[in-house]
Amino acid sequence: MRRIAIFVFILFFLGTTVFIVLHFWQKEEISFYEANDERIHYVGRFDFSDKDSPKAWAPGTYLEFESEGTSCEIVVEDEVKFGNTHNYLEIVLDHGKTKRIRLGSRINRIQLYKDAKGGKHHVLVCKNTESAIGFIKINGIYCQKLCKWKKPRKRLFEFIGDSITCGNGADQSSIPFGKGSWYDYHNAYLSYGARLARERNADWVLSSVSGIGMNKSCCGLKNTMPKVYEHIDFHTEHKKWSFVKKPDVVFITLGQNDGGNEMMNYERKYKEFLIDLRRKYPKSWIICCTSPMASLDLKQKMKKSIQKVIRWYQQKGDNRIASFHYEGIYCSGYDKHPTVEQHRFMMYELKSFLDAHNI
Repeated sequence: MRRIAIFVFILFFLGTTVFIVLHFWQKEEISFYEANDERIHYVGRFDFSDKDSPKAWAPGTYLEFESEGTSCEIVVEDEVKFGNTHNYLEIVLDHGKTKRIRLGSRINRIQLYKDAKGGKHHVLVCKNTESAIGFIKINGIYCQKLCKWKKPRKRLFEFIGDSITCGNGADQSSIPFGKGSWYDYHNAYLSYGARLARERNADWVLSSVSGIGMNKSCCGLKNTMPKVYEHIDFHTEHKKWSFVKKPDVVFITLGQNDGGNEMMNYERKYKEFLIDLRRKYPKSWIICCTSPMASLDLKQKMKKSIQKVIRWYQQKGDNRIASFHYEGIYCSGYDKHPTVEQHRFMMYELKSFLDAHNI
């Protein structure tokens, strides 16, 4: 009996020792990978002036990578632009489970996953808040192994717009509407544009600013989209974006902030913007959309003006341009913006349009 007890004790001791050794061995295997590692894929308006720490202002900018191991962390710097405002991020693990987080300090070491099953894991990190809240800077990744991953060739969709396209006023999962600040309700990852891109197996770029218009902006903004579009953070005093990667489809959703009182000026600026856009993107489809949160009166004014602009442009021989008119009015979120759920309905409206026109 005593021998059996000794034997059991030895087995227990050996098992415990192996577990402890493996546990510490795994910890010792955690490595730091710099943000400029070629195995990390960046999508959107990232500034690589400092190649070791790429920076992004625009909503919906994101990075992807694959890693091995049971845990992974990312180091993100937050501009904290106004001293107490923080960016929100969306963390997506293995193309499924999502987690929305608010950065809490200037330097943030964020747990992307822990105690996960072994093997490879796909991670996507998306900036949920827009340029006005400031930049995020990627400083590096901690994991057991960053994997070589050949990202599949995807189409690229670009969405040019205002607060609607930013995903502003949509998400109250962290703070109920009316209890926080306007930027607390941003969710670019669940905006109609990002959703549509994922539905069509495409990457996405959100070139959008709250309050901006084609001819006239609101909310104290001095510039319109045509004036800031070329700049990486939508501020005229900062550097310009490269426009190296051409989108397959461009969606323009501007007019809500212009209102319906200066439609001739709206049409003139729209034509000028389209000419400039076509120079940048000679082969892209361009879809000109009415506002999904506009009243029926403004919707009809926008529809009429956009169709007039499209006809004028098609007469120049360009047939890769079309207009789209939202049927629904989506305004149940904060400050009458679409909610996260309504963004899903907006996405389905656009998807049906693309399907019908084989785009």
